[in-house]
Amino acid sequence: MRRLPLPTRSLAPGGPPPQILADLQQAVAHANASRWADAELYARKVLAAQPLDPSALNVLGTVAMNTGRSAEAIAWFQQAAGGQPKNPFIQFNLGEAHRRLQAYETAAKFFQQAAALKPDFAEAHACGGDAYRLMGQGTQAERCYRAALQRAPAMLAALNGLGLLRLQKGDAAAAAERFEAGCKAAPAGHPLRAILLANLGLARLQLGHGPDGLALLAQAVEAAPGDAEAWRRLAGALRHTRVAPATARFRDILLQLFDRPDVNPRHLATAALAVLRQDPEIDRVLGSIARAPGELVQTLEREAATASRLFQDRLFQTLLVSAPVPDAAIELALVQLRADLLDLTDGSAQPLEEELEIAVALARQAFLNEYVLFATPEEQARVAKLITALDRDDLGGHAGDLTKIAIVAAYRPLATTPLAARLQSAALPALAELHREQLSEPGEEAELRAQMPVLKAPTDMISRAVQQQYEQSPYPRWTRCSFGEPLPFRRAIQSALPDLPADEIPDLDRPRVLIAGCGTGLETMRVATTYRGASILAIDLSAASLGYAMRKARAYELADVEHLQADILDLPTLEQRFDLIDSFGVLHHMADPAQGLQVLAGLLRPQGLLFIGLYSEIGRRAVVEARAHIVRAGFGDDPDGIRALRRSLMLGGTPPALAGVMSPASDFWSLSDCRDLLFHVNEHRFTLPQIGEMLSAAGLEFLGVQFGHAADRTRYLAQNARSGAVRDLQHLHRHELEHPEIFGDTYRLWARPRRTSR
Repeated sequence: MRRLPLPTRSLAPGGPPPQILADLQQAVAHANASRWADAELYARKVLAAQPLDPSALNVLGTVAMNTGRSAEAIAWFQQAAGGQPKNPFIQFNLGEAHRRLQAYETAAKFFQQAAALKPDFAEAHACGGDAYRLMGQGTQAERCYRAALQRAPAMLAALNGLGLLRLQKGDAAAAAERFEAGCKAAPAGHPLRAILLANLGLARLQLGHGPDGLALLAQAVEAAPGDAEAWRRLAGALRHTRVAPATARFRDILLQLFDRPDVNPRHLATAALAVLRQDPEIDRVLGSIARAPGELVQTLEREAATASRLFQDRLFQTLLVSAPVPDAAIELALVQLRADLLDLTDGSAQPLEEELEIAVALARQAFLNEYVLFATPEEQARVAKLITALDRDDLGGHAGDLTKIAIVAAYRPLATTPLAARLQSAALPALAELHREQLSEPGEEAELRAQMPVLKAPTDMISRAVQQQYEQSPYPRWTRCSFGEPLPFRRAIQSALPDLPADEIPDLDRPRVLIAGCGTGLETMRVATTYRGASILAIDLSAASLGYAMRKARAYELADVEHLQADILDLPTLEQRFDLIDSFGVLHHMADPAQGLQVLAGLLRPQGLLFIGLYSEIGRRAVVEARAHIVRAGFGDDPDGIRALRRSLMLGGTPPALAGVMSPASDFWSLSDCRDLLFHVNEHRFTLPQIGEMLSAAGLEFLGVQFGHAADRTRYLAQNARSGAVRDLQHLHRHELEHPEIFGDTYRLWARPRRTSR
């Protein structure tokens, strides 16, 4: 908050009585100390004697603005400006109040007026820069920032703003210089220090300095632990990372991230593995398993103490209950651990009390990865006998029985066993999470599916085959998603397409959005938490996926989402048109993706936008080779076939051409994910020029492609430093040929109806 100047006089004729001046000074002092109630009390005392005193009105506006009432603040500031029209501080406050209401155009005008009235007012220049930057007017923003720095070379807001402009242009090195200068100038406790640290961390990540960038983002969290966005930035940067700061403090931060409701725990899995491997003994044992998987039992027996330390580690157990573990060596160890626990149930005299916690964690991991862990037929037979024995017993709260139930749940979902009916009504606190995940939530999904509207049953043969796959394997299973505060539509689109002029993006308070292929609802959550005020229609072929999506929408209290079971091919019967259509990872599974694209294009409003995800022929080479290997080896596309393939890859040594499908970032680590990745009933792949032809045939104009990582965009722009480079499909194609990993295996593409004139 900007400090208010201490008043020494009033504009009232003859000057104020001493008591009024003293009350006014008290009001300002309380406002500068953020004591809002006291500030308002003294300001109203002044206004009771002098109803139009500008300084008192300014104080009331400041109080209202800083207590979440910016619209009311504007009315107070306007009255204050009526008495002191040339007061630059009141003009500045009018700008700040409008900025907080996201009325950036009006805010910029007031900031500029404040700067004109007081040319050395560096803060007004900097805030004007922020307003112009948020409107997408980079040139004007840079002019304001430079004006601020001419007057105050260490102005933190201007350094930060210039850095952000450089990041938008792909110049991470220049951005880092600005952010670093700001970090050096920002004292501890300054509200911008955490933001500058975070932005410097992001810039360093774009430059390929992973550990340094992550350490800076962690420092930003420590500098502002109450800033939710700082935590989300760090979580986003940790996605698929294989490095992590080697400090005890970072481990604690990571554990806190796992507990956050606004962070997808899957994004933290590789970071957790990196931290666990910082223990040299654990790293050595996991390395031994990876190099000689056939000697797994001997390795675990020889390294029992180290393996036990891993299994009992708090971070490891947190990972187990939060996300599928994307590591082959650990998965093999978990398979053996599960078998060892099962052995303990065979007439053992041991009470199994000490094993309850790890058995529950292992059961939750198995449910998360959809029982992708390999089990021998002999194990499955023993599990069946254990279920029969438990079904005869009284399911009380004895720890040994609870452990046995958890071991069963580590091999198969409790809902599929004869124990389900009895467990539904049993009060077993130690198994509460298993009960919720494996019994209560699936039951809720079944109820929601029964109420779901259906447009019509699909008639296309491929659509029906795809529907059957996702009925059997809803994709993906997820627990929590990453999200932040939704943005106004124009700002959200600008964030995705920073090179698209702001005046070419509709300014909508309530965009109508179609999610064509919402799956289990993760894409719905992304849309709902990206676009403020969005009214969403989410459709999918699969009732099982939609049931999951509807349960999640209810859990996250998404009130403005409709769900509909439908095939994209049947959507022309809808009498609706949309401002945005989001169809990620869907069209390439249709019999004719071009036909599906034509349908979606016809559902757009004239100014509408289309976001699609399509498989890359170049980025998916390892998948193509893996699918050929599956056909040659004769692996079936049922759960047993998927488990057998994965087991063979883990034990037999992965051919180099297939290494990519076992990447921690791939969809290899759960059953439905692996089926979608390697066993899908139908898929098409494209090059960017082919997509360009398909878009053109559908009457669509290509607007750009999103890069998998900001560093990839930086590299592309450094090699293609010219206007319009991000919309040049031929240049993008040539760049992908040189850097096959640049877009991952799926393009993220934007388009809109082709315009006949500009």
